[in-house]
Amino acid sequence: MQTPLTAPGDAINAYHRSLALRGGDYDKALHIMHSLYDALRYHPGATPVHESAEAAFAQGRGVCQDYAHIMLSLLRMEGIKARYVTGMTVGEGASHAWVEALCCGYWYGFDPTNNLLVDDRYLRAACGRDSADCAVIRGTFYGSARQTQCEQVSVQEETV
Repeated sequence: MQTPLTAPGDAINAYHRSLALRGGDYDKALHIMHSLYDALRYHPGATPVHESAEAAFAQGRGVCQDYAHIMLSLLRMEGIKARYVTGMTVGEGASHAWVEALCCGYWYGFDPTNNLLVDDRYLRAACGRDSADCAVIRGTFYGSARQTQCEQVSVQEETV
């Protein structure tokens, strides 16, 4: 079901109608991923952390979290079960967000920010209904405080 961060408004509803999606759930998810990659522009800092899919889509730009929220909104409008995923990609120095959709009994990963299918370069840290379920850090400071965050993932290949 939709959440406050993925709920469609006028802009997403109009875009959904323009897609005229056909085929099975996997084909629809793939088409949504490709179309969002073409429709949006990646722009760091374009949206605040708790921006809704509708507000980000109306701007036409955002970050990986926005792409994922918008894709979730569209998938859920099609009745496709989908979840938000946060983690990292091998070789990148920052966290990343993408979507997994349940198609034909299997969860498939879609990265609309990069227009890629998720593979073994993607390292999942958490999944949920939207980014609010997958916060990397959460908490409250009282008084003077400073915070830094360092994320590190070590991947080793094992021979079997």
